[in-house]
Amino acid sequence: MSLQAVWSKLYFDEIKLETEARIDDLQDELKRIERAATAISRRSLATEIDKNGASKHSGRVRKGFAEKLKNGPGFGDFVSGMNEPLTPAQAMEKAVQSLPGNSRLPRWLKTDIPTGTNVSRIRKTLRELKLHTVCEEARCPNMGECWGGGKHGTATATIMIMGDTCTRGCRFCSVKTSKAPAALDANEPQNVARALAAWGLDYIVLTSVDRDDLPDFGSGHFTETVKSIREKAPQMMIECLTPDFQGRPELIEPVALSGLDVYAHNIETVEALQRMVRDYRANYKQSMFVLEHVKKTKPTLLTKSSIMLGVGETDEEVMQTMRDLRTAGVDIVTLGQYMRPTKRHMKVHEYVTPEKFKHWEQVGNELGFVYTASGPLVRSSYKAGEFFISEILRKRAAASANKEKNLRDVAASIASEEQKKHAPSAL
Repeated sequence: MSLQAVWSKLYFDEIKLETEARIDDLQDELKRIERAATAISRRSLATEIDKNGASKHSGRVRKGFAEKLKNGPGFGDFVSGMNEPLTPAQAMEKAVQSLPGNSRLPRWLKTDIPTGTNVSRIRKTLRELKLHTVCEEARCPNMGECWGGGKHGTATATIMIMGDTCTRGCRFCSVKTSKAPAALDANEPQNVARALAAWGLDYIVLTSVDRDDLPDFGSGHFTETVKSIREKAPQMMIECLTPDFQGRPELIEPVALSGLDVYAHNIETVEALQRMVRDYRANYKQSMFVLEHVKKTKPTLLTKSSIMLGVGETDEEVMQTMRDLRTAGVDIVTLGQYMRPTKRHMKVHEYVTPEKFKHWEQVGNELGFVYTASGPLVRSSYKAGEFFISEILRKRAAASANKEKNLRDVAASIASEEQKKHAPSAL
């Protein structure tokens, strides 16, 4: 017998043995299923009816459980410790709070569902041009106010370029993730510019997903998009909320010099929580370097960053982060409440009160930030903040022409004007 024939016989013998073993396993599994089915068919209810019509307890109900229930705590044990019974109003309030339709969010975090003609118009344009907004992708609570116009009367939106799929997986973000997202749309810069020109906005925020799969991490696409907007809407103020470009200066500089008005990059959280909150490719020092390098590249460019609160940080850590941002030359800082987008994301550690946010706003002003936006619903791209920044840019341009005021003076004068507008009139 040849060697090949021997090997063939051994191979088929092994397959035969494996097949027989598998058949035995399947037969055993079939017998187990049959036994289980027989047991289920014989299983009685917790309470059966005998031939005489009387009920009898089956063996499944344990007498021990009935005894424990009988000797367990009563109603008096649950209400003990209360000095006085609840008033009808207090009882009604507790009952309403426990209804299924009521969320566990504090009242200051509840917002209306975005509706209106302007919202519908913006959505329609976005779908026609295959554009994405971080407003929708990140489930922003301010979408109704921003798209609808709000109290300042100008609708704003944050356009998300380079697709809707990110190469990173931060634990707070609801944007889709993938190691290999779809290729960039070469027509996107022109489509974005055309849409924004049609909307007639005064202020626009461009942001993007992280694209670590690209050789330049998307720096060139960002730069081209800003330049396209400048061509079609030269009067528009442009803020770019960028990735970290892995901290590479040669990729940060083209975006900083592309013609934008505000360069934003988010630190997200305090240094101690970076690894827990952000993707492993992002870190505190790298983000600080990006902001610092932008300021060195173009000192007149406004820089901006954002901090989420409610993820487990301490007051001392927040204070240190704000100091570090000022040391890096950051002009604008925003602080807002982290809100869990889905149950798959990290939990909220704390709902920070509006009073605490007011405290951080005062701290920001004392540290010398040109503008500090701090509130439960404040996000890195927020309509009220955009209005304030646009006013700063306009008045700074006028002031630089007259060489009368510095940036801090301009911000102070705008804040004073806003307070006078919204102050209650004297009777």
